[in-house]
Amino acid sequence: MTALYIVLIVAAVILLVLLIPADCVIDVSYDGSADGTIFLKYAFVKIKLYPPDKTEKKAVEAEEKHDESDEKNTPSVLKLAKAVYTELKDDILKLISHTLSKTIRIKELNVSSRFGTGDAMYTGIALGAANAAVYNFIALTDRNMQLDKWNVSLDADFDKACLAAGIYCRIRTRGLYILKLAAMAAAVMIKIKKLSRRISKDV
Repeated sequence: MTALYIVLIVAAVILLVLLIPADCVIDVSYDGSADGTIFLKYAFVKIKLYPPDKTEKKAVEAEEKHDESDEKNTPSVLKLAKAVYTELKDDILKLISHTLSKTIRIKELNVSSRFGTGDAMYTGIALGAANAAVYNFIALTDRNMQLDKWNVSLDADFDKACLAAGIYCRIRTRGLYILKLAAMAAAVMIKIKKLSRRISKDV
């Protein structure tokens, strides 16, 4: 009986951990130079994802160096991409749709900008184009994803040329959703590897 209680307690703890929300916060801005941070918040833990530390940057640069001998054994990227599109298009679209509609939720999205071209007429045209592009993007996002709160502030300076912009986005998910998405992604990756081996044999 004690063993059953232990199993139930462990299962309850695992389920609780999987249900705790994880937030990814993206805060980027531009005002003459680009600046921004990306960090992950999970319960009481906060992990900085960007900008990377100097040691992390060196590790990333080392991983980006490819071995030419390995690349000779890989199939043509174009052939593989064509085969993936032909045979796995529905699987990939299903994976993307599940990611956007089920796995992640945008809790907050703020877009702000102040710009000017130095010419009032062209600034007005740019303001109209920017409003159309941003609000259409927000509408498309709201239709295909879970968008809780959003705010857009686009200001035009008709007197001088300038450009400043900022985006703040807080994305939420849960471990349970990530596990399901990982299982779906793993199934797609297995199919892609099989295609890659098949194309390699045909070459």
